[in-house]
Amino acid sequence: MIEVERVSVELPGNGKPLLTDVSFHLRAGERVALLGGNGSGKTTLARLLIGAQLPTRGKVVVHGFDTSDPASRFEVRRRVGLLFQDPDNQFVSTTVEREIAFGLENLNETTPRMRAAVNKALDDFDLRGKEHSPPHEMSGGEKARLAMACVWVMGPSTLVLDETDSLLDLRSTERLWRQIDDLPADTALLRVTTDAELAASSPRVLVLHEGCLVADGLPDAVFAHLAPEIVARVGLPLVWRLSAALVRAGRMHRPTVELDDVLAASGIPGPEGGAA
Repeated sequence: MIEVERVSVELPGNGKPLLTDVSFHLRAGERVALLGGNGSGKTTLARLLIGAQLPTRGKVVVHGFDTSDPASRFEVRRRVGLLFQDPDNQFVSTTVEREIAFGLENLNETTPRMRAAVNKALDDFDLRGKEHSPPHEMSGGEKARLAMACVWVMGPSTLVLDETDSLLDLRSTERLWRQIDDLPADTALLRVTTDAELAASSPRVLVLHEGCLVADGLPDAVFAHLAPEIVARVGLPLVWRLSAALVRAGRMHRPTVELDDVLAASGIPGPEGGAA
């Protein structure tokens, strides 16, 4: 679906590359976390995936379309939706209804299909009743859901969330992720984060450090080999730290992010009331 092949990004006058020789593939339906500290190159990589930034060397290919080819960028941006950290940065219209319709207008959708799609998005993302509200007057959770609706209504096969939930409270974050979980199973998701706790919930974790992809794999394998300087930037998940303590106490063989394994080793009662 998305192929990133030996990509490097350098800026004139900047002595250090933003990205160096980064390669990975993202397949349909995958749920992947992109973990790294501030300044590690995560946002640069996210922008590469939609052709908003181009590699100095290497290539990014989305469904067979090379992002460096100007003739391909329309198709790339139909297939990859990027949600910014601050939703206000991607709003362009004066009302919720018009904001959702904006992308469809650029796709030259017919008016009946556009109305149907906007109405469905209002319902799917709990925005019914907000049709005529100015986006900038909405709450953080409403803005995040509106940004998601605007991207999703265009039918992308991949969503890239650039720390989208970093400005939300816990309830708004949980609500947003329930809606993401309801998206079609073949939708690929790349979640950009600085928080190892959040990354641990993804089946696959990529780690960027100083512009280099230093890890790619299952959470247990990734966290087992993170260098101290990276841990200092992003931390380690609580469950991992608890399991490491149990390893030192001789109760487990290896650290893990699997909560059920930690509960079983610790003897803490599980959700059914018995030992987990």
